[in-house]
Amino acid sequence: MKKDITFIYSDSAEKALYQPIYEEAEKRGYKVRMTENPFEKCEIGFYCQHINHPQYSKFSLIMLHDIIQQYSNWPDIWFREPWSKYDIGILPSDQWQDNWVKSSAFFYSNPRKGVFKAGWPKADAIQKLINVDYRREFYLKHSLNPDKRTVLYAPAWENDNKEDDFVKAVLPLNVNLIIKQWDANPEKFPTQVENVRKMKQIHENIPGVVILPPETNIFVAIAASDILVSEESSTMCEATMMGIPAVSVSDWLIPDVTPSRLPKCDYDFVYMTTRGELGNTIRQIITNYGEYKRKTEEFCKKNFCNIGMTSSIIMDIVDDCVMGRAIRKESIQPLPHKRLGFRRFLKFKVGQFRREAVTNYSVNNKLFGFMWKGLSKVKRKILRQ
Repeated sequence: MKKDITFIYSDSAEKALYQPIYEEAEKRGYKVRMTENPFEKCEIGFYCQHINHPQYSKFSLIMLHDIIQQYSNWPDIWFREPWSKYDIGILPSDQWQDNWVKSSAFFYSNPRKGVFKAGWPKADAIQKLINVDYRREFYLKHSLNPDKRTVLYAPAWENDNKEDDFVKAVLPLNVNLIIKQWDANPEKFPTQVENVRKMKQIHENIPGVVILPPETNIFVAIAASDILVSEESSTMCEATMMGIPAVSVSDWLIPDVTPSRLPKCDYDFVYMTTRGELGNTIRQIITNYGEYKRKTEEFCKKNFCNIGMTSSIIMDIVDDCVMGRAIRKESIQPLPHKRLGFRRFLKFKVGQFRREAVTNYSVNNKLFGFMWKGLSKVKRKILRQ
């Protein structure tokens, strides 16, 4: 293989996930680039979205999109997002190794060359950020009071005035507030982008409230904070990696389905509260901050691995594959193979065909796209009857 890597991304969060690997690959003499084209023809392709097309790469690696990906479907997320079409799979933690092993008996979970627990690439930036000088500079830049605790709001979705709930509940506690919203694609998520814009208009001129650009690396925001507030975002896992207690508001709705649903967030490392009790919960954590931070750091040590070294480990795997030698890192061993029942196998195949039809065939073949839209209209008419 040529030393030529392409990273496929769709937003700034995915770029931030790749960036440490990009830099490590560049150091090792690889030609590297990033693209938003999901059909890019690649020598070595890195993928992290829920739906990818690795058939356009000669060699492919798949990582998670986020650390709590498909939480409602744990442990087996691979039935919906199979890894059998990739060469290498990368996992971030003990929890994800456990999820994969429980699902590994089925063919769709297994990449061709194996699955490796390497860590979470975004966390490689942590070592640069956890220091007094960085925090001091951040506070000076944003005119924050260094003698106050700082609470970060970083939701998965901005809807139903959640940001306003947060500001009203937490600002009276005499703390600094940081707001970091998801950098959503305006074409795909126009409502989300508009909600973020409206909230910014309301809060951007309030003393003690800092609204960061959505494209800001989440670890930059977490490093300047003492507590994180969200609902079910992967930012809570990322805060835990940095020893920062995370709070989930359990009655903030998630609008990824209709009607909106309650968040799924029963993680061991998250402190649960409600919209009405948010202020009291934050007050309690601030009052006993040392104890909350100690528990968070203990959980981090038990569950997250190779912080600061993940990108190097991933590139060691890539180097070995490029050179055609045995991979130096031991892969996770799967369970003995099991046959999938006929009904479940058929459901799997139909689901995969639909995804390819919508995201690939319809896009790249005008005739197929025309026929697929026509069939979809017929189906909707039949269902209405």
